[in-house]
Amino acid sequence: MKKKLFLILITLILFSAIAYIQKVPHVLLGQYLSPSDTLTKADAIVVVSGDGDRMKHAIDLYKQGYATKLILSGAAKDGLTSNALVMQMEASQSGMPNEAVIMEEKAYNTYENAVFTKEIVTKEGFKNLILVTSPYHQRRVYETFRSVFRGSGVKLQNSPSIYSTWKPNGWWQSDRELHLTQEETVKVLWANISGNYK
Repeated sequence: MKKKLFLILITLILFSAIAYIQKVPHVLLGQYLSPSDTLTKADAIVVVSGDGDRMKHAIDLYKQGYATKLILSGAAKDGLTSNALVMQMEASQSGMPNEAVIMEEKAYNTYENAVFTKEIVTKEGFKNLILVTSPYHQRRVYETFRSVFRGSGVKLQNSPSIYSTWKPNGWWQSDRELHLTQEETVKVLWANISGNYK
């Protein structure tokens, strides 16, 4: 364990040194954190709750015919209204029929998003999903879902929100986005090294 922590520390120090000297690593890191696939039609679009731009992107995909169902995943962070319900109301206001939406209201983190979504996907018999989240969060969502869905035969496609203020080629220009990038990089590195996605 100490060796793993030491490797993580060394990696972070090297990353930080290089990242502040050149912009090429900045862009490469941005592209790594935000994988995006050429989409094919899927059974459902999974929206992981968080930044508001995610739902807008998912609604666009639905209206473009990429899937006939949306799975909205997220528990209530504050109060009684779940994040999934907030997203469902946005979907309804955009003209989406209620029967197109499946709500998952138990997940408090990315790992639980994957676990509880898998329960729905198994029940519904879905075999192809489009994952929607903010770009900086896309890599961790994809790798977490891939770990949880391993052996299920379910195809996972990436489609990070195009409406996010976080951009792969400019994230370092904002303190907030710099913080988000550093946080996600550490979490992805830790998951890859430890194999622990919880």
